[in-house]
Amino acid sequence: MTAIRRVAGAVTALLLIALLGAPRAFADAVAFTWSDARITAPVGLATDQDHSLYWTANATADTTKTSLYAVGADGAIKATVTYAQSTTGVLAVGYGANNVYALDKSPKTNTLRLSYMTLSNLIVSGSLPYHFYEFVLPEAGQTIVALIMEPNNQFYVVAESGHVYKAPPKPSIAGTNKLTKVSDGTGGVTGGFYDPTTTSVVLRTASAIVLANPTSFATTSTIAVPAQPGARGIGKALDGGSYLLVGQGNGSPVISTGGASSSPSAIPSDAGSPSASVTPPSTPAPSPFPSDQLFGNATRVALTGAFVLALLAAVVAFARR
Repeated sequence: MTAIRRVAGAVTALLLIALLGAPRAFADAVAFTWSDARITAPVGLATDQDHSLYWTANATADTTKTSLYAVGADGAIKATVTYAQSTTGVLAVGYGANNVYALDKSPKTNTLRLSYMTLSNLIVSGSLPYHFYEFVLPEAGQTIVALIMEPNNQFYVVAESGHVYKAPPKPSIAGTNKLTKVSDGTGGVTGGFYDPTTTSVVLRTASAIVLANPTSFATTSTIAVPAQPGARGIGKALDGGSYLLVGQGNGSPVISTGGASSSPSAIPSDAGSPSASVTPPSTPAPSPFPSDQLFGNATRVALTGAFVLALLAAVVAFARR
């Protein structure tokens, strides 16, 4: 009987541990999984409310062109947009007021290129005309991981080290533009974007979402996030209700977590590129919580464990009678 009591006590303790872990599990879900062979190393997720899409790109070299992918809320590619510029690997993507942006390294030393294309109301696969800015970094040896686009096309780039660099208020497409360091920031950054509703910069590390002041980039709050293999980018769900965490590699999940702002982005543009034709997504954009993925892996594990432990506790209690 003593042995049974010990087992019952251990089962009860394990059940409590499982239940305590459940709130974290319930807070996170798999929004979708990268399942298209064309997306092998996604660098981020730029939310496009105008077309009900996300934009992403691969952090891989291409000697002839650069490809950006228009992705639906289910993670499926709806269109592939290319422009005739080689890249050693896209560093970050962005979207604002019908412009899609891609940040990569310039062949020039310590220089970045920010290319942009203007979209029309419909999106189809094809090659688009583009313009680009060149930005010179004030420090060498920095790995750039995020593009921050604030109102009136004020651009910032953020390094993995946390260092933040500001572009001129009105960058020129002729010649180079000097970036200015404005903050040492938070180390370990893997992605980020500007949230116009909360007027906060949203940065991501491997273990947390960091909300920062849009001028000083000082941290205002942090949100713990679940572990994710190849943690890379962060975006906002199309419905505005959560943040989406991007991992690396085909087959990796995009995790929905935390609470995000609900209003769409509205960033003025000065671009004058010709419009491109595009096809709308073939089906209406679903919720970022697909019905077959309402609970993420962590949630399913916690619930399954809790059920098994509860069953064991019931069996032990019955045996004691």
